Amino acid sequence: MVFSSAVPTNVRAPVPIAEYLASRFTYHSPEKWAEITGEGRVCINGAVVTWQDCVNAGDTVSYDPGDFEEPPADLSYSIIYEDEWTLAVNKPGNLLVHRAGRSFRNNLVYQLRTVNNPPYPGCHPVHRLDRETSGVVLVAKDSEQGGIFGKLFVDGSITKIYKAVVAGCPDVTAPFVIEGAISADKGAAEGRCKFRVDDGGKPAVTVIEGARVFDNGLSLLTIRPVTGRTHQIRVHLAHIGFPIEGDSVYGFVDGDGIVSRRHALHCESLSFTHPHTGKYCEIKAELPADIAAMLNN
Repeated sequence: MVFSSAVPTNVRAPVPIAEYLASRFTYHSPEKWAEITGEGRVCINGAVVTWQDCVNAGDTVSYDPGDFEEPPADLSYSIIYEDEWTLAVNKPGNLLVHRAGRSFRNNLVYQLRTVNNPPYPGCHPVHRLDRETSGVVLVAKDSEQGGIFGKLFVDGSITKIYKAVVAGCPDVTAPFVIEGAISADKGAAEGRCKFRVDDGGKPAVTVIEGARVFDNGLSLLTIRPVTGRTHQIRVHLAHIGFPIEGDSVYGFVDGDGIVSRRHALHCESLSFTHPHTGKYCEIKAELPADIAAMLNN
């Protein structure tokens, strides 16, 4: 299988091919990309290139990765809403929304564009969920609709409701507002994406709308993020002392440092006024079986 991508228009000058590939696809070093290019496995605009060639804005770069095994993923997504402009997917845990690392095929975008029946070759996710976060993902059927529906997220015109499982129960009265600016954690291990509450970061607001306590000492929180920072809910709940169960980045792990399940975070619903019909639209995804079983064990 050959993978292709367009060089972004913000590339201002010719860039050596290995340098470009290493900056765009970070699963290989520049040296490894130079080696791959030397094997004749990289093309620019359909022509095989050497490691000495450069790319320019608008070029199409193709790459033949050869035979390899992708990381496992749960491909049991389902389409739970569709209209003329969009569709919505109930994404399982352990599924990337976009391609990353060696997950060329095992991601939601690839599956929708090429494997789904029928396929949606021009589709664009309007937002994203972390690999382990399950629930509603809104997908535009083309780039124009991606811009229209993406603006709803940017403007805060879409209400997002999540469910999160934590140990114990926060001693708060709902609705409880968590306000804490968030920035990248520069002290995180190399290669790990991690964030923290930091006064110098971007403003972030999360609201705990309710909590249901279970007999096993776990609580199911209903969460409404007002802003949309990366890892926001996970960071804010850990900040108040209630990290999400199973969160290996922000939570508590066993003595051997292993978490045996995904983090228990689920996007339950998205609601908004539809920009084309003017009607109120609410898209819901039921709590998945693995989180429900966690609560009832």
